[in-house]
Amino acid sequence: MTPTDRPDGSEKFALGRISSRRGRITLTYVLALLENLFELMYPLAIGMAINGLIGGETAALMPLVLIWLSHIAVGGFRQVYDTWLFSHLYADIATDIAVLQRGAGKDVSEVAARVEMTRAFMDFFELEVPSLVAAAAGLFGGVALLFLYDPVSGAIMAALLGPVGLINAFMGVRALRYNRALNNQLEQQVDIIATGLRRRNRLHFGRLAQWRVRLSNADAGSWMLSEILGLGATIFVLFRMASEPGVLPGDLFASLAYVLRILDGIDEVPGVVQQVGRLFDIRRRIRSEGGQAR
Repeated sequence: MTPTDRPDGSEKFALGRISSRRGRITLTYVLALLENLFELMYPLAIGMAINGLIGGETAALMPLVLIWLSHIAVGGFRQVYDTWLFSHLYADIATDIAVLQRGAGKDVSEVAARVEMTRAFMDFFELEVPSLVAAAAGLFGGVALLFLYDPVSGAIMAALLGPVGLINAFMGVRALRYNRALNNQLEQQVDIIATGLRRRNRLHFGRLAQWRVRLSNADAGSWMLSEILGLGATIFVLFRMASEPGVLPGDLFASLAYVLRILDGIDEVPGVVQQVGRLFDIRRRIRSEGGQAR
């Protein structure tokens, strides 16, 4: 293990803070998963309601009502609980990093930047992990339920996940490199602002803009390629389901809703990949005893 890979005091404290709240963090992710399972059941319940109401069965609405009310209760509680949990966790970890790294002789500019980066670290746990849960539920749950309506359509959407995964793996490598360059620049920000020199400040903020544009372009490129593949798969499923003899309106609705749910999950992936790259670089800096991460 090299010196820059060895955890310093601030990381040990951060890991300790997270570990001490492991049960609470697990609870919020279980609630997020439960929320997404409710959302995943909406097309099925609406399809059943459509078929039932066409046949004069008003009781067919009850599963939809129960799922919806349960989702409201769980989702409302999770949102309030998440904010309380992660806001207090950030306050504790940011305090540890500021005090310990300044005590270790780190430059004020670096410490200020790393404290700010810690906010992104917490945002990842608070926002991106639930997004990852939603994407996984949409992708794998949507494919599984689509198989119930039409195995061929389910297989087509499952096959779509392979090339989408490759596209985002390539994007993830680029995102890590761009985030590293962006964070290197951010760690110099306090010192550059302190100079009061227009040219140095303009150059600094211009470089920040350049790296953010590159990150956005990589994200957009992944999204566009995935959407083109998704368009082709959706057209196939439309033709496939519309040509099925005797297909019920509710089943047709549910099938298309699950296709769109899968595509929504695919749309989430580039943003999650980019944030994972940012998290890796931030963690590397919090651990680092030797300045900028290269």
